[in-house]
Amino acid sequence: MWPVVGAVLPQAMAIALSPVPMICIVLVLMSPRPVRAGLSFAVGWVGALAIAVGLVAWLTDTVAEDNGEAARDGVDLLQLAVGVLFAVLAVRYWRRRPEPGAPPPRPAIVDRIVTMSALGLVLTGAGAVLANFKNLPLVLSAGSYIGGAGLGTASAIGAVVVFVVVASLTVLVPLLAIAVTGAEKSARTLKSVETWLLTNLNTITIVLLTVLSAVMIGNGLDLFR
Repeated sequence: MWPVVGAVLPQAMAIALSPVPMICIVLVLMSPRPVRAGLSFAVGWVGALAIAVGLVAWLTDTVAEDNGEAARDGVDLLQLAVGVLFAVLAVRYWRRRPEPGAPPPRPAIVDRIVTMSALGLVLTGAGAVLANFKNLPLVLSAGSYIGGAGLGTASAIGAVVVFVVVASLTVLVPLLAIAVTGAEKSARTLKSVETWLLTNLNTITIVLLTVLSAVMIGNGLDLFR
């Protein structure tokens, strides 16, 4: 199981370090009821991520039972395609980067999330996983790799659980910190993190896409073994 977990850790960390969900959880934790709001967002995020990765892994495993070699080639091809896609996106973000001194574009969700109900935050957490064009290819890549690795049921479930936990660290750790220390003590830190993330949103995205592109293309080249 652990070699498979190690192979999908780059995808998990990329999801965890995606700047928009990090901005969302910071803003949620600055709301009047931070723990309740944070839990709602986390439930949507973790639930959607677990279902999506688990479903892709199960479907891939089902296909691999009938034709293991074709399934492995399919996983390699998917990783190669995702790597190329991220390379293209990195170039696009680089070309669209703000001019020096100009403020970066502000994600639309930033101004709405603090007014959402608990159900709205659950759906927002799920949407942050499933509707994010950068996260979805990572979910497909990781799920297909886990499903195509030939693991037993318990090991596959364990790999999915570890993947989801790692990919959720930047949502769960701030929520736990607020629950332990209280919102008032963390307000200044949260505001500083929000400002830094919004200021460096484009740069973070470019770096993540570039690193992931190299990793995914490197893994996908196993198609030509």
